[in-house]
Amino acid sequence: MSDKRYELRRQVKSVRWMIFWVVLAQFAAETAIEAAVSFMPTPPHNYIRIAAIELIAIGVPIMVYAKTAWNGKSVKSELCLNKTQIGFFILAAILGVCGQFVMMLLNIPGNILITRILGSAATETVPVAMGWGEVLLGLLCLVAVPAVLEEFWMRGIIFRAYNRCNTKAAVLFTAIIFAFLHMRLNELAGFLFMGIVASLILIKSNSLYAAMVYHAFSNLTALLFSVYIAPGIFNYLFLVLAVAVLVFVLAFMLLVRQKNAMPIQKEFKTGGLVVNSVFSLPVILSIAVVVLKSFLLKIAG
Repeated sequence: MSDKRYELRRQVKSVRWMIFWVVLAQFAAETAIEAAVSFMPTPPHNYIRIAAIELIAIGVPIMVYAKTAWNGKSVKSELCLNKTQIGFFILAAILGVCGQFVMMLLNIPGNILITRILGSAATETVPVAMGWGEVLLGLLCLVAVPAVLEEFWMRGIIFRAYNRCNTKAAVLFTAIIFAFLHMRLNELAGFLFMGIVASLILIKSNSLYAAMVYHAFSNLTALLFSVYIAPGIFNYLFLVLAVAVLVFVLAFMLLVRQKNAMPIQKEFKTGGLVVNSVFSLPVILSIAVVVLKSFLLKIAG
């Protein structure tokens, strides 16, 4: 094995273990915060608790990983924090807004399947905003914080490490992890789709900022849909979905037509790298932690 291939393998193994430590940190943070909240006379808003968990579980591991793995290297270069054309930001925003409606359609089979198996498609979901005061709080806690931290982690670290080995594998594996860690079985297809689009935006723009814009506008659409649009939109739902899907397809075609701003790598085989990663020890342990968390939540509920 060449020194280059050895170093690439070492990097992806390091990233896999980081996934496990983030999942474990998330479990520990949720447990600790819920325990602390139980002693408070006035518990903080759910949105604040969600943002705090993200900051602890994702923000801290990112800083630790960056300090150890990128010692002496440019963080800006490693995380792909590059400037790009304004057109990519506009395109990312359009894809984020319209893509949320595409996700709704993709999640229909999952909702039907989970309902038939479990009797209900209800899973761990984000609390619905009740009024514009909570929407403003949600803009920070549910839109900005997840968009920045999750993109730093998923596309800035995991995707970048895997992209050095194989670009297709990087897109697929990152999307799989992104979908799985959202812990909503009935929405796996939607999150898988969202993860793939975010990676394509990064490949075309070579800017993590563009991926963050896509993620933020997707979250923003979901937040606004729940509190403001939903009450009156269902009379025109088919028309709204049709227009959103059409606009998304046109925007996506425009994105695909752009030249790749990031080099496409094929150092390892796509299938082998994805399968080996999904069935690696740290990823299996991560799955075990998520399943344990779901089991404990079910008992507590």
